[in-house]
Amino acid sequence: MIADLETHSRGDLPGDPVVGSPCKVCFDIETGPLPLPELKEMMPEFEAPSNYKDEEKIAKVIESKRLAWIEKAALDARTGRVLAIGYTLEGQSGVQIVDDSEGEAALLESWWTYYRKCSSVGAHWIGHNIRSFDFPFLIRRSMKHGVCLPAGLLANGLRYDRLVVDLMEIWACGDFKAAFMSLDKMAKFLGVGAKNGNGKDFYNLYKTDRDKALDYLRNDVRLVKDCWEKIGW
Repeated sequence: MIADLETHSRGDLPGDPVVGSPCKVCFDIETGPLPLPELKEMMPEFEAPSNYKDEEKIAKVIESKRLAWIEKAALDARTGRVLAIGYTLEGQSGVQIVDDSEGEAALLESWWTYYRKCSSVGAHWIGHNIRSFDFPFLIRRSMKHGVCLPAGLLANGLRYDRLVVDLMEIWACGDFKAAFMSLDKMAKFLGVGAKNGNGKDFYNLYKTDRDKALDYLRNDVRLVKDCWEKIGW
């Protein structure tokens, strides 16, 4: 399903690329853990330290480890899934959302269809940490569902298309010791805004207040776009 403040069909979705016009797509993804029954099949056996003797303390430690493992499940394509993708084009004010209302496979199909359409007119794909997280996650979940990947996205399965632009790599300036910079800190440094929440809370918010969760995603996409425009490349 494609969604913004209102729902659009694929045919009238705002932001479709036009041949001959600049096409820079700023985007971000949000992920969540797989359903608990699926996670339980992969969940390791947790243990308390060997010097723990009190049964209640042992149970609390094991439960704490279990919850921590589930929380991190959203960051691994083996234990997580794509919930939503937000994107906007250069010169476009709104942020569009592709969500998992029709399932993760349908979400991925819609995204790669859009990717092919934009890439056909030479789109640049701009995001924060997209080479290390967003694209690998999308690709691996597509492998899981048997969703066909766009030709040219990966050269020999190793290198991304040269039109993939990662703000975190730009920040590093070739200094890999300084490579990590959160989107929130970069946005504040550049004076373009700040995040309006925490990504680790997205999944629970998505279940209880989807509109608020998607507003968080929209804000992240706007920050990516504003950071890119402030850098001026």
